[in-house]
Amino acid sequence: MAISPIGAVGASPVYSSLSFKVGMPGEKPPVHNPEGIAVRRRILNEFGIQVLDSDVRFSKAELLVIEKVLNDLKKKKRNHLIGVKDIVKNKELKIRLLKNALVHAGGAYVAEQKRVYLFDELPPEEIPEVLIHEIGHAVNHFNLSFARFMDFVKESGWNMKEMRRVFFNDNKLYQFGTKELDVPKDKWNNVWERFSLNSLTKEQDVFGEIFLDMPQKSNAPWDKNPLEKFAWAYEWFYNKNKAFKKIADRAYEETGDDTLKKAYEFMQNEVFS
Repeated sequence: MAISPIGAVGASPVYSSLSFKVGMPGEKPPVHNPEGIAVRRRILNEFGIQVLDSDVRFSKAELLVIEKVLNDLKKKKRNHLIGVKDIVKNKELKIRLLKNALVHAGGAYVAEQKRVYLFDELPPEEIPEVLIHEIGHAVNHFNLSFARFMDFVKESGWNMKEMRRVFFNDNKLYQFGTKELDVPKDKWNNVWERFSLNSLTKEQDVFGEIFLDMPQKSNAPWDKNPLEKFAWAYEWFYNKNKAFKKIADRAYEETGDDTLKKAYEFMQNEVFS
């Protein structure tokens, strides 16, 4: 049973984990089962999540890793899976073309379909890290209010700047232009309605008039945009909790930078509490 490709451009079609039949009309055809059908059915029955193949297929070993990750998360926060309906193995290059896909080094998340992609070159031992990262994106979209997420953004090192249209009286030729104005953090709630999660991936509002800016921004993937910052913090808190806290405390003690410390505390108090 094929599921329609998603997005404006084609990801590989994905296929049901249920058995399917081939053969000539009138014959009793042989039945072909995808690898690990029992594991797929357990995941579907326990979590309501379909694990699907495309033009690349999951091995049974990979399916068992996925099942373990989901079981472990269930013990802590089962409701964190409400934003995941499918887990699909697919080729990375095809997913990078999809509109609104949040692409990670080993996987991606598309909120409109509640679909996690794991890429074909991802080794089984790296599945737990990547899968938790993509579930972090799902939690951002479906478990967290926008107001609470913007609190996370404020505490994670971003500033907000408005490019306001102004009148220059002294210039006779070009009297209208734009002026960069800081938006104080206590005024952010006045402009929340101008943003969406999709616009925040570009660090701007939906009109392209207000921008997020991070001083001394690094090239690290967690500084790419606020949604990636949240997903990385989610992954670190879940998979590397002690190391995350140690690094955050050290950064605060040595440089006075409390952004990682606040990210850790947000995960502890707002997401996993």
